[in-house]
Amino acid sequence: MLLPAAHRSASCPQRAVALALLALLTLFGTNLLGSCAAAPVSRQHGPTRVGLYDFRSQRRFELVNEAHTARLDQYSTVRANADRKVQSNEIVAELTGWLEAEGFAALARDGASPSRGATDAVWALEVEREGKARHLVVSKSTSPEDYAHCRKLKDGFLDIYNATYAGQATQTKQGESPFLAPEPPSRVRRGQ
Repeated sequence: MLLPAAHRSASCPQRAVALALLALLTLFGTNLLGSCAAAPVSRQHGPTRVGLYDFRSQRRFELVNEAHTARLDQYSTVRANADRKVQSNEIVAELTGWLEAEGFAALARDGASPSRGATDAVWALEVEREGKARHLVVSKSTSPEDYAHCRKLKDGFLDIYNATYAGQATQTKQGESPFLAPEPPSRVRRGQ
């Protein structure tokens, strides 16, 4: 349904929140709807951070709500990487509610995730609300049943993380591009 031009303004915060919630419901599909019907979703809007830490690549992907970090503060400060994104309080509350409804609490331990993985650790998912962190670690020894369950939680987080727009200011060295260049083919044919 197309709205009249007067109602299509991208600066309308209520519309942006409504669209973000619609995107969340679409990304999670009927699975989220079923989970929400079975368990109440947390509606808290205190400072919240959800992080995914890949121990093999040493990458940290974080999604924080606006109560945690203001968008202007996050994106206007020059940073070494763009791995932290800011999402609305409502979307992060829905995400953490979905994680809880899908069993994060049953698999998680109290405290922050380790900064480095144990010898067989692969990745960790962490939720921090108002300074209290809980995490789960997936390792090579995680059972296939638990791995499938944890993978579902990871995929849900990544769906929202990847759908979140970010415009992070980063510093590049002179002559360096902030974008990855495509890899050239291993054999380059000349004269054709």
